[in-house]
Amino acid sequence: MPETDQDLGPITPDGCAVEVYRRLPGGGEADLLGRLLPPRSRVLELGCGTGRLANALAGLGHDVVGVDESADMLDHLRGVTPVRETIEDLRLDPTFDAVILAANLISTAGFERRRRYLDSCERHLADGGLLVAQWFPPSWFDGISAAGGRARQIGPVHCRLSLVSADDDRVTAETTYEIDDRSWTQRFTAYRMTEDRLAVELGLAGLSLERWVDEAHAWFVARRSAAPR
Repeated sequence: MPETDQDLGPITPDGCAVEVYRRLPGGGEADLLGRLLPPRSRVLELGCGTGRLANALAGLGHDVVGVDESADMLDHLRGVTPVRETIEDLRLDPTFDAVILAANLISTAGFERRRRYLDSCERHLADGGLLVAQWFPPSWFDGISAAGGRARQIGPVHCRLSLVSADDDRVTAETTYEIDDRSWTQRFTAYRMTEDRLAVELGLAGLSLERWVDEAHAWFVARRSAAPR
C-alpha cells in the first residue's frame, strides 16, 4: 500500500497518487512517438494517467482517446477524449491508427493480465495500425539488481527506486516520490522477459514485433501479424 507523510490527495484503484503523476513533467516520449505517427492520426492510449503523453499528442494535432480506470486521472486530460475503463475490459467500436501502451505496463503485469492487455491492443488496431509500447528490457533488470536502487530528479519530483527482492524472472522494488515536504511510496513487481519471449507473447495476441524505437530497446513497434492466431 502507498505510504504518505502528508496527504497527497486522490489515490487510484491500483494505488497511484494522482498528484505525483500530475506534477511529473513529460520527457521526450511524445516527440519520439509523434515522429512515428502520420499527421492527424487517430490514437488510443491505454492507461493514459493524467495525460503526459496523450495531452502532448493531442497538441501535435492527433485525435486522441485516453483510457484509464481512474476518474481522477482522467480529469487532467486536455484535448483528449476520456474513457473510464480498465485496459483488459475495454471494447470500443472504432479502431485506431495507433495504440499506445506506456509506463512499462507490459512488464508490471503477470502473464494472464499481460495477455489480456495485448489482446486489447490488437482488437483496437485498424488495418495497418501500429502498437507502440514501453517495457523494461533485460538490461533494466540487470542494472537494478546490480545497483540495488537509483535516484533522480524529474522536474519538481524527486524519485528514488529501491530494490526489495530479485530472482531469475522478477524484481520487486519500491519507488518513493517526494514533492516539497510530501512523499509517497509504491511497491511494484516487474516480470523479466527476453526479447525473444516478448516476440512470442506478442504473437499469441496476433501481433508481430516490427522494430525497436530507441537504442535502449525500451520502446518498440508491433503490428498485427499476417499469420492467424
